[in-house]
Amino acid sequence: MVVLREYFGWAVLAAILTPAAAYACDKDQDHKVTRTVNGKVYRLYCRSAIVAGQNPIKFTRNVGSTEECLDSCSQTSGCFTAVYNADRSICYLREKHTSITEKSLTGSIFGWVYESNAPATPPAGAGGGQQSSGGQSGSTGTGTQQPIQGGGSGGSGGSGGGTGTGGTGGTGGTGGQGGTQNPAQGGGSGNLPSYDCTNSKDHGQLYSANGRTFELLCNHGNPDLGFKTIPNVASLAACVDLCAQEPKCGSAEFHIGSNNCELENDSKSTANSGYHLWVPKPCPNTPRAKAAVATPQIATDLTCSANDGKIYEGSDGTWYYIQCCSDSGGATVKAVLQANSHKDCVEACVANPDCKSVAYEPSTSGQNCKLYGQGNYSTAHVPGVHYLYATDPPTQQPSIFDSKRCSTECPAADGQIFLSPTGENFVMSCKKRHGTTYLKRERQPSFAACMSACGALPACLSVDYEHKTQNCYFSTNSKHPTIQAVAFASAHSAGCAGACSSCNGSNCDTLNQPPLSPDTYLCPDHQGNWLTANSVDFRIACQHCINTNHGSLVAASDHAECVRLCADQNNCDGAEWKNGQCRHHPGSNSDGSRVTVTQGGACNSFLKMQGTLAQNIIP
Repeated sequence: MVVLREYFGWAVLAAILTPAAAYACDKDQDHKVTRTVNGKVYRLYCRSAIVAGQNPIKFTRNVGSTEECLDSCSQTSGCFTAVYNADRSICYLREKHTSITEKSLTGSIFGWVYESNAPATPPAGAGGGQQSSGGQSGSTGTGTQQPIQGGGSGGSGGSGGGTGTGGTGGTGGTGGQGGTQNPAQGGGSGNLPSYDCTNSKDHGQLYSANGRTFELLCNHGNPDLGFKTIPNVASLAACVDLCAQEPKCGSAEFHIGSNNCELENDSKSTANSGYHLWVPKPCPNTPRAKAAVATPQIATDLTCSANDGKIYEGSDGTWYYIQCCSDSGGATVKAVLQANSHKDCVEACVANPDCKSVAYEPSTSGQNCKLYGQGNYSTAHVPGVHYLYATDPPTQQPSIFDSKRCSTECPAADGQIFLSPTGENFVMSCKKRHGTTYLKRERQPSFAACMSACGALPACLSVDYEHKTQNCYFSTNSKHPTIQAVAFASAHSAGCAGACSSCNGSNCDTLNQPPLSPDTYLCPDHQGNWLTANSVDFRIACQHCINTNHGSLVAASDHAECVRLCADQNNCDGAEWKNGQCRHHPGSNSDGSRVTVTQGGACNSFLKMQGTLAQNIIP
């Protein structure tokens, strides 16, 4: 359970819970131990009441462990305190603490408090990914999409597409200026030259291989029986390499005594001094670039983070851009449902005509699939959520061919239209035939004569012509030929010249209209709807103003940016767009009094659903 106590007006959060797998607080075993996550040092306080602001920055359900809760805090702006409730699997993220009363509560309480940044010196030999356009030490990369993975070791050159850790002579340094697309394992922090679990030295370190990223858990094992055991593996890195190459491998267990490597079906972990365990970490804290990949690769499945920055085809032919560890930057929610898999979630979007982007949260057992009404590239980093939006289909360079207008000789006639003397149009295809049952066969001196003869027969809709024998085969197939046949030329009817007008009474009105406006959550069409921006949910209140006495003016180019900026600010309870200006408002007035949201024609407001303003709307 979660206990809230009041000390001098400040809320104290105490999470009463059972011990986590890696850290134990039931008997204060790990009280005041430290853990380094994503370059930050945190200290664990067991059974301690921690004063850290009035309201949590964020709380997340279905969190699997205290380590996962801490990892979420380390990647969340403004979070300095993390409290994990294992009984309810809820993680509370809070701001800086003001006081700690140690061991003042009963039960097992996990409270992580930020202490300092970790030393900036990278380990010897750790380098950046191999990026062809690396800049010099000290410069900042600005490229397109940076994949989620960390990079390889050694080498020289900076990380592409963002500021990263680069290598210079194998000793580490600041990453250089990146190019456009990094290779699948380039950029970011490199793998260590070796891994050592003596005294848990490299506990929590990452390793990337074959498009997958793993975290090392020293003195941990998987309680289940694995599907394969490889004897006498040379090192910890060699063991995780074997798992990375095996698609169904959920984790890799290194046996300390025998050096055996056991590949597991899942990523379960428990403290065990006889083993070291590698578990997948699909969402390392890697900065996301400002734009999508210009020419993304095609993914055949939705595995994250291996397919981050790639495109995937839905069953109806719609293409989706994959953003692992991300969520919408701002979109109305059309539906929330439960999906059995990432693919099922995407297919739910395919089946919904209003869905243009989708977010899937695999760790959530309930409603884990959210369908959005708009979709664009998102710069939000949201661990545990994978986001896709409808994008342009892939293209390829056109093939160069020798077609010539008005020609009836192959190969120049391929794809051209022949108008027969009787007024029937034929689409010509070279090196193909229809192969359907023939109406008749007769010899004609040329391909053009063959088509003209077909045009004179009302029942004839296609021809196959063999140049060598000059045989002309008539048939009723009005479709493109599908059989490859070098010796043949074929043609099929496209109707008579002048038979169809491009405009009739049912469609003339749409032919000269301008392009549709950009798809976004505009008022008044979306009044009362639910939208998500940077993984924060808002209620849309069109023609409503927020009546606070100390709202702040914020620079924003449009209402969408105004909402995204509010989503990232803990002290913003609602965003108001009025006369081209953005204002952010808190949940209460400076004197603590209630804030109301009332009708006003010039204002459109967007209210955080977990805040107080969304509850204070006056129709």
